[in-house]
Amino acid sequence: MNEYLRNRYGIRESKRPAWLAPALVLAIVGGGWLLWSAQHFSTPEIRSTLISFQEISDSKISIRYSLEFKNPAISHSCLLSAKDYGVNTVGQLTDQIPTGQAKITREVIIPTRLRAVNAGIEKCF
Repeated sequence: MNEYLRNRYGIRESKRPAWLAPALVLAIVGGGWLLWSAQHFSTPEIRSTLISFQEISDSKISIRYSLEFKNPAISHSCLLSAKDYGVNTVGQLTDQIPTGQAKITREVIIPTRLRAVNAGIEKCF
């Protein structure tokens, strides 16, 4: 529009751009979600760390790992697996964790059907 029509009909230019309000709402909501997710996922219920594994024989492998719990009063268990050279699962074991300890280090022997070359923690629940 030209200046004459703006003055005649009282149309004033806005001092704020039209995109500013949606951008502020998105920044507040997105920033809040980012802070919540950083706090929530940086402190998991169960934190597991693989320390070492060692082949004992062609049918056994030993695994050593540590666990930290947010709530030690709840019973927990971890699924441990042993894999062969072709990354096929050759042994699996569910390790029941005793309650009452916030930090624990476990050493478990996993029986295997073939020779295992590594072992790991699949998941803890």
